[in-house]
Amino acid sequence: YFIQSNLRRQHGTVVGWWHHGTRHHDTMIWLLGGVILLLWYVLARLLLLKDRRAPSLVAVCPSPDCLRCSDTLREGYTDYVLDKLRCLPALLDQDTASRLTNGNLTFEVSTLPAARRPTVCYLDKLCEEAWHSHKLKYLQDSLTDSYSAIVSEVGTAMLNSELWSPDSSSRKGWRKLFLFNQGKKVDMNCDLLPQTTKVIESLDVFMGGTVFGNAFVSVLEPRSEISPHCGPTNLRVRCHFGLQIPSGDCSITVDGVEMRWSQQQCLLFDDSFLHRALNMTQSQRIVLIVDLWHPNLTLSEIKILKELFAVREKS
Repeated sequence: YFIQSNLRRQHGTVVGWWHHGTRHHDTMIWLLGGVILLLWYVLARLLLLKDRRAPSLVAVCPSPDCLRCSDTLREGYTDYVLDKLRCLPALLDQDTASRLTNGNLTFEVSTLPAARRPTVCYLDKLCEEAWHSHKLKYLQDSLTDSYSAIVSEVGTAMLNSELWSPDSSSRKGWRKLFLFNQGKKVDMNCDLLPQTTKVIESLDVFMGGTVFGNAFVSVLEPRSEISPHCGPTNLRVRCHFGLQIPSGDCSITVDGVEMRWSQQQCLLFDDSFLHRALNMTQSQRIVLIVDLWHPNLTLSEIKILKELFAVREKS
């Protein structure tokens, strides 16, 4: 009897301890799960904040016809231009030749800083400014005078979704209507937007006919962003002319400086600098984009660069 009572007492103690331990164990599991969820939430927020303010990934597209992104196409133009450069000193005046030769125009861009690493070529000692909106006032006047006609033509083109090309540099929602694509005129689209085309072609600084010369309507959909990327060269500045600009969180950041578009106003920047754009509003952002010769280039330099980077037909 004594032994049986003692065993029952010990059994009750063990069972009680077990139930207590189980409840304690469950509590610890719940607490640990809560801590893990909290840490996951904090980490996700930090990654999101980092992605919005200091992105490190540079967007590229998969198109084999994109000079900025296609290694094969870029290498072909590099070899061609380098061959032409060897003949320049005998053809140009000393000042022009010295700026474009002697290693100043380089295709070895991999060693350049990540914040300004054009994908094709870089002209040293040209300019260190990212923003140029205060220059080329006549450009602003020409586009403003044609604003109503441009908006009307773009509005009509918006009705045909097949005209627009999605761009993989954005997470979603960036599409373009090309009038000039890497120097080549897109006749069908230009016929649909004749007044817009006429204004672009009237600009003597437009890079039409060269591989760096684009002109297109850019639509950034609501709640969309364009990933950070660098353009192909610092030989150009890119003009954004505001056609439809929503109020709110809608901006472009170039070289760490954030700017906001305005309707009927131009933003000019050197897109060899790392840049990105976002539209966190509920409306579309629409701008006309035109690539222009860099204002710090001389007329003599532009003349020879037009020849060096002229559009070539595929062999």
